[in-house]
Amino acid sequence: TGLAGGAAAASLGELGYNVLSFCYQDSPRRAHSIAAQGGINAAKNYRNDGDSVHRLFYDTIKGGDFRARESNVHRLAELSVQIIDQCVAQGVPFAREYGGLLDTRSFGGAQVSRTFYARGQTGQQLLLGAYQAMARQIHAGTVKSHPRTEMLDLVVSDGRARGIVARDLVTG
Repeated sequence: TGLAGGAAAASLGELGYNVLSFCYQDSPRRAHSIAAQGGINAAKNYRNDGDSVHRLFYDTIKGGDFRARESNVHRLAELSVQIIDQCVAQGVPFAREYGGLLDTRSFGGAQVSRTFYARGQTGQQLLLGAYQAMARQIHAGTVKSHPRTEMLDLVVSDGRARGIVARDLVTG
């Protein structure tokens, strides 16, 4: 569980699934996602400046020196709006304008102002939002957390992932 794993565990727990969450660190709050401080881009077109999924896709491909897998970047651009909505629903305190709408800024060479941010702590706030949502599901009993656990192997049967082999880092 880092940012993505914690958010996924929380979302699946809210849907009623029984989730086992494994974390290498002593707490999911220590994930490296905390280092992403600039913001998170989404093609919401809040400023009505012509932003679109295609423009976000192009900026992301160009920003990666055309080395990224285009199909994955396009899917990320398509889902970017829902990612922001999920983060807000999980309690991430994004910056807001005086009218209450989410604020955006231009960041990282983007063509338009599409970066949603939480001061200079975006990664930390995203991680805390996901962790708090996951903690609510742990308390509700739908998520069980296993900190200090290392995944060693994936169990595959009939071509489908069926589980993992894990080791408790404290007891071995």
